[in-house]
Amino acid sequence: MNTVKRLSIPTLFGLAVISAGATAGGESKVAEQQVPQPVLEAFHKAYPQAQDIKYEKDSKAGKTVYEIEFQDKGLEREATYSANGVLLETEEDIKPDALPAAVTQALKKAHPHATLEEAEKVMKPDGKVSGYEVEVKEGEKEWEVHLDTAGKILKTEAEEEEGETE
Repeated sequence: MNTVKRLSIPTLFGLAVISAGATAGGESKVAEQQVPQPVLEAFHKAYPQAQDIKYEKDSKAGKTVYEIEFQDKGLEREATYSANGVLLETEEDIKPDALPAAVTQALKKAHPHATLEEAEKVMKPDGKVSGYEVEVKEGEKEWEVHLDTAGKILKTEAEEEEGETE
């Protein structure tokens, strides 16, 4: 009881703000024990050599999904599963110079003075590439740009500060 009394109203408010900020984007880090068993089974079966595993719970199209970031065979990957363990998509880091010409041209047109920092290819469960996510930087500003395979920009998120997007 004394511990609770020692927490001031500003401290409690600050904790609430921090907590809300951690889930503002819809995703929140979770421990492996908080991930449904079907998700864990599907993931470990598909990626038995995975290392440096991190789990997040998110919501897409009103449904709960689990995003698992990990290292596998020297690559950084992310796999997204439905709560019942069905693979929805995977992402794999690629070198920016490995992007298709149409994607590179669209990025140069939208952000002519930016440099391509990081790139990921997004794949359907069958392994077919469905799009790309590219981090671009111009001066102090950074964006994450989502494109389809033809180079059409689907979404751009401006990164304001570490962990915040607009």
